[in-house]
Amino acid sequence: MDYINYKDFEKINIRIGKIKAVEPHPKLPDYILLIDLGPVERDMQIVADLKDSYSMEDLIGRQVVFIENFKPEVIEGVESQGLLLITHKEGKPVLLQPEKEVSTGVKVFGIRDTELAHHLKRGDE
Repeated sequence: MDYINYKDFEKINIRIGKIKAVEPHPKLPDYILLIDLGPVERDMQIVADLKDSYSMEDLIGRQVVFIENFKPEVIEGVESQGLLLITHKEGKPVLLQPEKEVSTGVKVFGIRDTELAHHLKRGDE
């Protein structure tokens, strides 16, 4: 296993987004999701194969964990601008989401000892 340190982890801009719109991909059996990243950030779109786990209606309003600075990629003519974090259950994708509702767009941190307190004192969000 290759280990990373906290500085490496900080390079990943993980945010809490909220799905505000979903439509079918015109060429694939995937969804195109519009993710609200809060008042300071722009909305982003992502192509994701979630149809086996979620209907389009089930996704609207759901908070998700999202990597904002993942390199965009065009997938069958549609730009996907980030990366949703998921896991699997019985071979089907399951979205990661906060245990409690949090503000849309907030940054996700790691915590070990006093490192989170250091970021909160600096005003990082």
